[in-house]
Amino acid sequence: MQSISAGPGTIAAKGREPAPRNLAVGCFASIRRDRLADELLAFSRTCPEVDIGLHEMMRGALLPALRNDDLSLAVLPGKEEPGVHSAELWQDRVLVAMAPGHRLAALPAIRPSELLDEIFLVSRQQFGSDMHRFLAQRILPLGPTLNATISDLGPPRIIDRVAAGDGIALISSSHAEHAGPAVTLRPIDAPGALFPVRAYWTAAEPDWPLAGLIRSLKAGSQPSGIDS
Repeated sequence: MQSISAGPGTIAAKGREPAPRNLAVGCFASIRRDRLADELLAFSRTCPEVDIGLHEMMRGALLPALRNDDLSLAVLPGKEEPGVHSAELWQDRVLVAMAPGHRLAALPAIRPSELLDEIFLVSRQQFGSDMHRFLAQRILPLGPTLNATISDLGPPRIIDRVAAGDGIALISSSHAEHAGPAVTLRPIDAPGALFPVRAYWTAAEPDWPLAGLIRSLKAGSQPSGIDS
């Protein structure tokens, strides 16, 4: 969990009790965590009295935690959900990472059928298995299952093994800048390879400071119109 705060202060209206200043924001497997952290930090600088905790969680745990009031806001790939409110923030894409000399590296885009004989390297750390499952289901919603080798190596070491030619890996375009120049990235040519990332909250008219954070995230959003 990462806490983001720029210091003490208050902007409560005169004569009113100050609103709760702690916001718990959940995100899925580092989906644009760097960008999200930047936007949360910018909000904290505008409203320094607000302390924001950023929690990385499994995708399936985020909405239950939100509905249980354990989170103020959840950011994850998905569609509109009953019982909660949401707004699309950006679109993401499934990419495949491989060594530059891999047989698929010369192709401009990869079809899912071309991946069935490949070995995928998956990290057990930082919800890597959860991310791999999600990305694989986006491109092969009805199967078959991709061949995966799960290890205790962290994501950077997985990319090192990919660069060495030990296998390939599915990543989201949010993580492309962290893959580095030693690997080749190619998009997947499949209908589900593009997917929206949304922010979810529970109240129809959220109180401050959550309302201000939602406005801030919407202002920086890049909606695609894609339904997950």
